[in-house]
Amino acid sequence: MKLSKRLSAIAPFQVMAILEKARALQAAGHDVIHLEVGEPDFATPQAIVDAGRAALAAGHTYYTAAQGLAELRQAIAAFYQSRFGVTVAPERIIVTPGASGALQIALSLLVDEGDGVLMADPTYPCFIDRQSPYVN
Repeated sequence: MKLSKRLSAIAPFQVMAILEKARALQAAGHDVIHLEVGEPDFATPQAIVDAGRAALAAGHTYYTAAQGLAELRQAIAAFYQSRFGVTVAPERIIVTPGASGALQIALSLLVDEGDGVLMADPTYPCFIDRQSPYVN
C-alpha cells in the first residue's frame, strides 16, 4: 500500500511521545510523577463509571452538539447564576472534551496570524508542536 508523501511531514503528538517515555521509565522501576497529560492519578470514581454505563445502555452513543450538550450548558449557566450571581446565556458556553481543544478555540478567537503569544518555558508539551499556526 502506497502512503502519501504528506505522512512523513506529520510530527508526532509531543505529549503522547513524552507519556510513552514516562511509562517506559515507570515500567523499568523508576518513580515517575506524570505531568505530561491531564489525567488524574486515581481511577474514575464508581459513580461516574455507573453513569457512563447507564448513558450507554440508554442509547446515548452519538456525537453531541459541537458546543456540548445543551442540558450541560444550561446547568453550567445555572451554576454561575447561583454561585456567583452572574447571568451567562447557555449559548455563550462551550464544553470541550479537554483543555487542548478549549485552548485552540480561545487562541483562534483572540490571535491573528502574525500576532505574538508569550508562553512559559517549560510549557505544556502540546504547545511544542512546531506545525501549529500559533508557534513559529
